[in-house]
Amino acid sequence: MSLALLALGAAGFALMALSDWLCVLRRRAWGGRLFTLGCALLAAATLGLLAGRGAPRPAALVWWALAAAMLGLLAYTLLAALPAGGSDVLPPQPGQLRPLVDTGVYALCRHPGVLWLGGFYLFAWCAAGGAALFAAFWLFTALDTLYVFWQDRVVFPASIEHYAEYKAQTPFLLPGAASVRRCLHTLKRRK
Repeated sequence: MSLALLALGAAGFALMALSDWLCVLRRRAWGGRLFTLGCALLAAATLGLLAGRGAPRPAALVWWALAAAMLGLLAYTLLAALPAGGSDVLPPQPGQLRPLVDTGVYALCRHPGVLWLGGFYLFAWCAAGGAALFAAFWLFTALDTLYVFWQDRVVFPASIEHYAEYKAQTPFLLPGAASVRRCLHTLKRRK
């Protein structure tokens, strides 16, 4: 059962990547549907892996709180930190590029969602234990890293304006001191 759930989550990442590719090919309608389906498969796999874990131990509540915080950061990064429709690969008009977002969490690193997703699975494993959740942490974090590596090299340079300059000044995944300062400064400036 665990292998089937891990495969289901992996299929979710494959659909998300196919979605981006279809959007690059200007097949926006199918691309959006496949991305949503990919997210749904990953969510279903995750819920299946978490099901039947029993009541949480009091000591595990801290780990669950951290996992929930990571999930909240992931939702914020993908839904609120981008302008309306910003998570769509294609710009609103053919021939245009999407505006670059390089503030807030996107000043921290180019793909902060990988940090939050990996953190969620790590803290969920710390809370609930089990070989399947540990495997999900490694597998889904690795697949997400491969996915954003492909986005970073192929998809985003073709769909986001000034992406080359952004790549030159912002770390790929692991924030540095300068990017943390830039993130905090731009978050403070928004308030």
